[in-house]
Amino acid sequence: MCIRLMDTLFDDKRIITVLLILWLCIVITIFEDIGLMNTQFMTIGPSNSTLFMGMVLNTQYKWGLVAGFTFVNTAVNDFVSDALSPWILNTITDHKTRFIPYPKWVCFLVTQIWSVYCNIMSVFSIFLAMSQIDFVLIRMAADLTVNAYTTNKFMRNKSHCPEKYKHISDEGHEKGAMCESELTSLKASDREVNSCDLGSEHPTSDKQEGDGGVGSVCSACRAAMRCEQQRERMRGEGAV
Repeated sequence: MCIRLMDTLFDDKRIITVLLILWLCIVITIFEDIGLMNTQFMTIGPSNSTLFMGMVLNTQYKWGLVAGFTFVNTAVNDFVSDALSPWILNTITDHKTRFIPYPKWVCFLVTQIWSVYCNIMSVFSIFLAMSQIDFVLIRMAADLTVNAYTTNKFMRNKSHCPEKYKHISDEGHEKGAMCESELTSLKASDREVNSCDLGSEHPTSDKQEGDGGVGSVCSACRAAMRCEQQRERMRGEGAV
């Protein structure tokens, strides 16, 4: 029963989102009860106790510069992250992707520059998050603004159809299990026929599978080919 409930929470993103909101409300209530709302962190605007990386933001000019930097920097970070992170994950690091749009040295340079940028900007993000609640709210506003655009862009060619989504998802799991079964049979054939080379062509034979002859070798090759064809179909359906 408990496992089934956990599976439902994990699979239904609407339920898990409601759960997140409830947990957020509980956290805010707990910290409000112990006096968080009366701390210096909850101050809004410039003051002598407002610090950012050791600097005192006690004037409207200083506070305004940091506030503007917070909004623009967060917007740039979110926009570039939504553009680069999925691309690096799905194009550069995914072993199923065999072709890349730029030369290898360009792809390498892009990933390294992004890594250096993230490390440097993470320092500013830490100090902003620990400075004052108004900067946190400014960051949230920038996040919501940019994410509204990027999320809409990600979904621009998608259609709402729960039945097809479930069918493709279930079919992918079934094909994955079939592929694993084919690979298991292939390994068993390899143990029986040590001379099998999947990268070479084998002569055909009328011998039945299991006789230890050439026919069993070619059967192993056909199993590997069927598995690869299934993977190609799964990739094609995922692209659609």
